[in-house]
Amino acid sequence: MSNPTTTTGPIVDVHTHFVPPAFLEEANRNRAWGATVSHRDGVPWVEHDEGFGYPVQEEFLGGRAKFADMDSRGIDRSIMSLTPTLFYYWIDASEAAAFSRMSNDALAEACAASGGRLEGLATLPMQDPDEAAQELRRAVRELGLRGAQIGTNVEGVTLDDPSFQPLWEAACELAVPLMLHPYYVGVKKGYEDYYLTNIFVNPLDTALAASRLIFSGVLERFTKLDFILVHAGGFLPYQVGRLDHGWKVREEPKARLHRAPSELLDRFYFDTITHNDAALRWLIDFVGSKQVLMGTDLPFDMADADPMGRLRRSASDDERAAIGGANALKLFGIKTPA
Repeated sequence: MSNPTTTTGPIVDVHTHFVPPAFLEEANRNRAWGATVSHRDGVPWVEHDEGFGYPVQEEFLGGRAKFADMDSRGIDRSIMSLTPTLFYYWIDASEAAAFSRMSNDALAEACAASGGRLEGLATLPMQDPDEAAQELRRAVRELGLRGAQIGTNVEGVTLDDPSFQPLWEAACELAVPLMLHPYYVGVKKGYEDYYLTNIFVNPLDTALAASRLIFSGVLERFTKLDFILVHAGGFLPYQVGRLDHGWKVREEPKARLHRAPSELLDRFYFDTITHNDAALRWLIDFVGSKQVLMGTDLPFDMADADPMGRLRRSASDDERAAIGGANALKLFGIKTPA
């Protein structure tokens, strides 16, 4: 549990991943999902047809293993979201919609059984924006999920595409944030070596998606739309000055945007996953402590294994209180006992 000598209030992890149990049980029978599940040393191992494989530790399912891991790291609450390898934007839209409903139901069930320790973000069938909007409404209103996690593009269709307007409208209507998370189930061309698809391309994808949302005018049109950018915003924070300069000196960036990109930076929240104390300190100084949320990326191996240690080394007491949990509670509308 949280340590009162280091921060106040509950510690909240906004970036940690979930696998629905039914996926592990049915993947080998449902070929539409394009994955097989085997066991290595007693741990389920998922292998996607495109080539990416990973172990599914018990923490992915919520429950006692998840709570024990949270306790070991000083985390009181976790906002769980589907592992992005299961977005399924690349399969038939009706199959993707069914998978989203199954996953969201399972996540809501895990949250309901957690005694208040888990909250959830929905997954959506983004290849059908109208269905995605409807599933977001169902997930929030009927299941009690706190928003949604979406990919940084949908099989090459960028998020500034006009087809996604129904989803933006639904998110504004519900007053819930959307988390942008890169996804892949196989290596990307030109980045096959050195695990660069994850190490380099993921933060690049986040920066590109956020930049397109800015320059396209989506954030100007939908004034209640807020996004969470994982992995500390990728490359975006460091390049905001370049975005501003390009907008100032070129006509193309002004086509749909009527103000400097940096003026819209407060529409983004950034998790703490920098893997570097100095980088986190710089992020806090640049965007302000109210826009930063504690995240881990657990249980993946690219997670920050000591998030609270990094926060203690990088932030003041007041900043730790905000980043460690208060910002997340406010953003997601989570009430704590008096």
